[in-house]
Amino acid sequence: MHRSEPEPAVGGRLHGRLLQVLGVVSGVVALVAMWQLGVFGGGGDREPVSAVDGATTEWPSAAAESSSAAAVAEPSSSAAASPSESVSASASPTPSDAATTAAPPAETETPVEEDDGPATEGFACVAYLEIDEAWDDSVSVTVEVVNSGDERLGSWEVDLDLDDADIYHHWNMVDRGHGRFGNEDWNGRLDPGEDAVTGFQAEVEHDFDLPGSVPCSAGE
Repeated sequence: MHRSEPEPAVGGRLHGRLLQVLGVVSGVVALVAMWQLGVFGGGGDREPVSAVDGATTEWPSAAAESSSAAAVAEPSSSAAASPSESVSASASPTPSDAATTAAPPAETETPVEEDDGPATEGFACVAYLEIDEAWDDSVSVTVEVVNSGDERLGSWEVDLDLDDADIYHHWNMVDRGHGRFGNEDWNGRLDPGEDAVTGFQAEVEHDFDLPGSVPCSAGE
């Protein structure tokens, strides 16, 4: 009977192939190592690495590195300063904003002066009355006679025939009867706009009401 030889196991074949591959890799590594030793190794008479043909690499000196660092730091500082400047510029109010938020000035009232109106042509006068003092049954009144015309007055006369009033004392004017009083010799001549101040005291009723002005007659 013929006996067949047993076939080698699959695991043995794989192991053999791996050994072959490892042998090839080891050989390549050895060749690379020898090449590196041939280029970079050797005695003192070999040229330095920089002598190898090909592109050369120049390393910057310490002075160049410091100048480069200063150049890099300079833009950084300017960049750091610019945001603060922009913030301060935006924070500072413009003149127009200050003008808008400013408080409006307080309005002051201008006193209104009394206007007697335009002067009357020729001879004319007006007489104003004002109470100085008042008691239970009497009053003291100031009379102001004003030349309201455009001619110089030589005389004037006022009508003080007042209801509920009885004049018992007067000054700077002459009683001409029937409640009419005229100027003295020294206060009858009045230029336009000039005045003469007189007055009187009178007994009055409880409901007496003094008018603001009375009729006035003017003469040459």
